[in-house]
Order: sequence, then C-alpha cells, then structure tokens
Amino acid sequence: MLQITGGFLKGRKVQPVPDPRTRYTSSMVRQALFSMIDVTDKSFLELFCGSAVVSLEAISRGAKKAVAVDVSKLAVKVARQNAEKLGVKLTVLCTDYRRFLQKYSENFDVVFLDPPYELGLVSEALKLLEEKKVGETIVVEKSRREKVIVPEGLEVLKQKSYGDSELIILRRSPVSA
Repeated sequence: MLQITGGFLKGRKVQPVPDPRTRYTSSMVRQALFSMIDVTDKSFLELFCGSAVVSLEAISRGAKKAVAVDVSKLAVKVARQNAEKLGVKLTVLCTDYRRFLQKYSENFDVVFLDPPYELGLVSEALKLLEEKKVGETIVVEKSRREKVIVPEGLEVLKQKSYGDSELIILRRSPVSA
C-alpha cells in the first residue's frame, strides 16, 4: 500500500497496481520532489502514471488540475479508483504518451515522467515534450544508470540520486532575443 506524504490528503492510502512490472516512486523521492517543486495552483501532467500516486500527491499539495496518462488499462483502472476513493478530481487517460502528446494541445506548468527504467523512453519523451512545448518545468525519475539526452531548449536545474533512482528537474530555456 502506498501513502500520500503531504498536503490535505497526507497519510491517506493509495492502492498500487497489482502488476510486478510496475515500479513505484518511493515516498522519499516524492517528498524530495515536492520539496523542490511547488505545485500550488499549477497544472500537473504525469506520464507513465501507474497508480497515479504522484498526481494524487500533487493534488494534495495544491495543484489546480492534474492529468495522469498510462498505456496500461489495469494501471488506469487503479488510478481512477484511487482518485475516486480519495474524493478528488483527476483526469486519467488510457493512451500511449506519444499519442497523448501528439493530440493534446494544452500546456502544463509541471510535467512528471517516470517511464520503465532503461528502455530509452526518457530521451524520447523529453524530445517530444520539447518539440510540442509542453511543460514549463519537467521532472524526470529514471535509473541512475540510464544516460539521457537533454534536448536543446531545456536546461537542467537539479539532479539528485536516491538509491537506484535519480530525479532530474528541467525547465524550458528562456528564449533569446
């Protein structure tokens, strides 16, 4: 069982996805993430959401809107059940992140992506996010071993490791005149 670590839902339980391939953002990493990024009154997008614990944590900590995306029907079902159980509004979409980014035109203040480790999805997702100009701040959770290509147009603000996981916080580079 997962637990919300801060905000008005602090201490509430979240059901994990019953699939051994699903890896969770630990409570330590979530606490670190939300101590570095203020989501109050911001729109939040979570790609590769699993149980949507990070989106639910963002809502708990004051995000005005959250959208969670996963290709797994089981993950989407669990994410929707979690939001309903907590009594919060969370948009959960069952689609591939590429298709979502191609079709969805809204921008988000914060984008969180936590794809399966070491499959090259981080660099691909960052490239798409930069091309589509989605996300002012982008937070990546990845394996420390995975090398990432940060596209031109994004700059690394912080990088911090937590066991095998690493958080990278990026922001859109200011446009030069």
